[in-house]
Amino acid sequence: MKANNNVFINETVLNFFIMHLIINPKSGNGRTEKRWSKEIQPLLDEAGLKYSFEMTEYQNHATELTRIAIKNGEKYIIAVGGDGTFSEVVNGFFEHNELINQDCVLGLISSGTGSDSIRTLGHERDFPSQIEILKSGIVKKIDLVKAKYKDFDGNDTTRIGFNVLDVGLGGDVVDRVNRTTKVFGGKFSFLIGSIRGILHHKPTRVRLIFDDNEENAYECNANLVVIGNGKYFGGGMMACPHAINDDGLLDILTAEGLSRMQLLKNIGKLYSGEHLGVPGIREHPRCKKVRIEAETPIFLDIDGEQVGTTDCEFQILPKILNLKTINSSNQS
Repeated sequence: MKANNNVFINETVLNFFIMHLIINPKSGNGRTEKRWSKEIQPLLDEAGLKYSFEMTEYQNHATELTRIAIKNGEKYIIAVGGDGTFSEVVNGFFEHNELINQDCVLGLISSGTGSDSIRTLGHERDFPSQIEILKSGIVKKIDLVKAKYKDFDGNDTTRIGFNVLDVGLGGDVVDRVNRTTKVFGGKFSFLIGSIRGILHHKPTRVRLIFDDNEENAYECNANLVVIGNGKYFGGGMMACPHAINDDGLLDILTAEGLSRMQLLKNIGKLYSGEHLGVPGIREHPRCKKVRIEAETPIFLDIDGEQVGTTDCEFQILPKILNLKTINSSNQS
């Protein structure tokens, strides 16, 4: 093992399948650093895989490292961490909103708290199964979501979404979760964060414009608006049960005018998809673009990270990213 400019290269194997891993050691409530050396790295060596790796040091560092690696010729990028790390790495595939290399492939090793991205994909959470996917899984082209919004300084910003995006209550919840310990795991952390968020929540008047059709704009007092490329968020909440990540369409769900008591009473139904039968929960026709205008600015969450506020716009990027995954029919 040798180091070169903070890039560590394994030369003990001679496998043609070379991977470049971007690792967030602080993910999984700080457990990923130990998991890497004690579990993940030995499994990669045992599988006979050739790889290099880098450790992130600060927020959005994974995006910077990925962008540099792809420009330097890396063709197979593996994100190691949680959903936030995956999102950062996906954004590193782009520069100026364009793919740097359309042939580059993304692989995932989930070591985070929520694991919602791999839950949508049908991947198992144990490391041997995840590494087997990296070695022998299929490459599938999936959709992504381009989000335009205001950052916290009021600047117009663009970011790529990988799994689920939302405005309203969800943004408040992820902020609370990310500012507290996740030592008890994803489901419990997000459940407690959701309860705390609900207790302080007030609906906001919003206007949704689908596919630039102003005549069919929809208005409501929204607790939450969810934009689904994937099915799950919040540590296992199946917010968008019908979302398919390669259909070229966005799944849109609104929770409208629900009281705090109604939200608390029905929060458990999110884990099974039964919330779709609750009065005040509405699935909208799928679309390629949606704009959300809010009476007052409300928080935006992208893949488990609070990044800014409304007004915002979301547009599908159909079958744009090469992803290493399982050969499964669960996405159809």
